[in-house]
Amino acid sequence: MKIRTRLSLQFIGLFAILLLSVLTSIYFVVATQWKKNFFRQLEDRAVTVGHNYLAEDNFTEAEYKEVLRKFPRTLPKEQIRIYTSAFEPTYIAEQELRWDKALLHQIYLHKKVQFKQKGDYIVGVFYEDNSGDYIIVAKATNENGEKALQQLRTIMLFSLFIALIITFILSRIFSNSLLNPIKSIINHIQNKDVENLVQPIPVEHMSNDEIKILSHTINTLFLRLHDSFDHQQSFVSHASHELKTPIASMMGNAEITLRSPRSTTEYREVLEGIVKDASHIDRIINNLLTLSQLNNARYSLEETSFETFWWTVIDHLIAKQKELNLHLELETQEELYALYFIGNSHLLELAISNIILNAHKFSHHAPIELILSTDEQSIIIAIVDQGIGIQKEDLDKLFLPFFRSPNALGIKGTGLGLSLAYKIVELHKGTLTVQSVLNEGTTVTFRLPKRIKHRD
Repeated sequence: MKIRTRLSLQFIGLFAILLLSVLTSIYFVVATQWKKNFFRQLEDRAVTVGHNYLAEDNFTEAEYKEVLRKFPRTLPKEQIRIYTSAFEPTYIAEQELRWDKALLHQIYLHKKVQFKQKGDYIVGVFYEDNSGDYIIVAKATNENGEKALQQLRTIMLFSLFIALIITFILSRIFSNSLLNPIKSIINHIQNKDVENLVQPIPVEHMSNDEIKILSHTINTLFLRLHDSFDHQQSFVSHASHELKTPIASMMGNAEITLRSPRSTTEYREVLEGIVKDASHIDRIINNLLTLSQLNNARYSLEETSFETFWWTVIDHLIAKQKELNLHLELETQEELYALYFIGNSHLLELAISNIILNAHKFSHHAPIELILSTDEQSIIIAIVDQGIGIQKEDLDKLFLPFFRSPNALGIKGTGLGLSLAYKIVELHKGTLTVQSVLNEGTTVTFRLPKRIKHRD
């Protein structure tokens, strides 16, 4: 069922329940009032008959003439009986209408009884006179009231029917006007493909409601998808280039070597070049696997002592790159042994090592400052080099896999170091920022959430 039809049916259903409740309430109020009025009229008739038969000597001549004037005004199918306090009929013969003594006894006890029986209204009153006590029972039918109520029911049902038809028409108009923006969104989405994903849904003429919010959300999603496709294409292009170059070098060297017999030394040189290129491919593949595992969050995070981690990273770096020129600076008043973090020491070491080795490579082995500081929430590690720097327009692209700034293309690398570091820091709920000036140097800053543990 379409939303438009469902909205119309729901609207009609709610309106029908509401209108039917109102009409039913009005009907019962009117019917109850009619019933009370008729009982009052019937009681008045019973008293008038009592006055006519029993109380002539209790009234003035003018009052008794008024009683006689009212007396002929009977109600439809009116029948009145008068009984003594001993429940014996008097003045009016019972004929076919007889009232049992149980009812008369109830009237005697309660002074007044009124009820409805098979469409007839019945009122019994206890009448006190100077000649004795009497019971008057009056019975009649409310023909005019029943006809009026029947007409009221007919008018109400007809009004309900007409109101539901009008409501249905208005609900269709309302649902169409409500769903037109959604139709426009659907039409816009149906025409989307990879090339025009970036074209947004027009929202200028929309009112500030949930549909406009939905349109903004969809536009944001399309923009992310567009960026994702661009990154994917860029990733495939850069990955192909990075893998193709060493493979082409390996194949070229091997083919040239195989064209004619070579000396052992020449074969050794070629094989060493092949091993070097294969190692480069292996690093690329390992980094890609690490990136994939980071995206799937396969690494466990544990509480780790920062002091142990910090000096382990420094020792491993110096052992790996003996010519590394590191200047260590501690700009914190906190004791290192008290600092802890939640993380994976292997991954964080990989991230910090990649940045430091990049700084060493792109600064042509110039000194690198490694600055450790803290604030209330974070452990801060800043890596400052005096290398070739990065163009301002390339800073936003640094964390894309295989992206390399144009001024870095002549320096060998995989293009995955910063991407890995960014993903690793993101996994640790930290931040990684890069500040750089072309031909002056670069500063990469790690911020990791810290924990403090004091010794007992």
